[in-house]
Amino acid sequence: MQDQDRYRERAARLRGFLTEDTEFSATVSARRRLSVLGRAVNDAESGLSRLDPLFPEVRARYIDALHLAKPRSKRLRAFVGTAIQEACETHGPDSPLVSGLRLVQRRGPARAASRAVERKVDRAEEKVAGLHGDGPHGEYASAVCELAELYGEAGRYDAMIGAYDRLMEERARLDLDEDRMTRLEESVANTYYLHAEVARATPLVEGLHARDGRSRRPDVPFDDLVDGAFVHLLLARCYLATGRPAAAEEVLRESLERLRRHDHRLADAHFHRLRHRTTYELGSALWKRGRAREATAFLEEAHGFVAGPGFADRQAALVYHSAVVYSLL
Repeated sequence: MQDQDRYRERAARLRGFLTEDTEFSATVSARRRLSVLGRAVNDAESGLSRLDPLFPEVRARYIDALHLAKPRSKRLRAFVGTAIQEACETHGPDSPLVSGLRLVQRRGPARAASRAVERKVDRAEEKVAGLHGDGPHGEYASAVCELAELYGEAGRYDAMIGAYDRLMEERARLDLDEDRMTRLEESVANTYYLHAEVARATPLVEGLHARDGRSRRPDVPFDDLVDGAFVHLLLARCYLATGRPAAAEEVLRESLERLRRHDHRLADAHFHRLRHRTTYELGSALWKRGRAREATAFLEEAHGFVAGPGFADRQAALVYHSAVVYSLL
């Protein structure tokens, strides 16, 4: 009960922070507001569950303050995608909270790119134009991805996403072998997901999952199992962020059943990470489906993987423990 009491106290304190920010944000400087909300987000990260709708509300308020006080901040660019993902899971992809975060994502950082970056963009655009059509298709795909990354570096978010969109629309005409096409689609899907463009990522990952028969065979080789499980985990996260917890549960249960057959490989760091993350996300999916008792069991199992000796992970243990406590409130 002590953990649950502390959780309630922390949540009440943070709700008070948000209420005060709503009332007094116009009367304090942007830097002062950022400092106060920075303490609030640190408090949330040290004890609130990612399943709790209050968590993304605190993060969203901090991101708003960061954008107003430090619009050129690299932290803003790194932070906003994750915040949108989390808000999609707790509030829904069409919620006002998500819409507000997406406005910040597309506005920021409000700064002109350096001349060096703009020159790189110009050269990359010329390279893509020269390769389009009759150029080697592998080189063309790589050049478009490089151009998209440079758009991102220049703060041109819509241009970055647009470049990836056009490449995915064109991929049917690209003469790439199956392995290279798979790597390309995985790379773009991961980029979409990291920027919380989950509606774009989901069909790509669904296609990868549908084609990946190797990792679902009963006699699957271990390396194929691990590669496939990463795809399954990404697909489940996409489903959770688009309000489809039942679909996420189905993918995660199937993946976890296969992973458990290889628990003798827990000394492998990649497998260990997959094992605890898949278990946690299954608990998350069950929680979102209103099955609290089942959810708690999987959340506790995930916590056990990272709290004990061996591959102890302090940050994951904190996240998983707070989820267990929240599920028991």
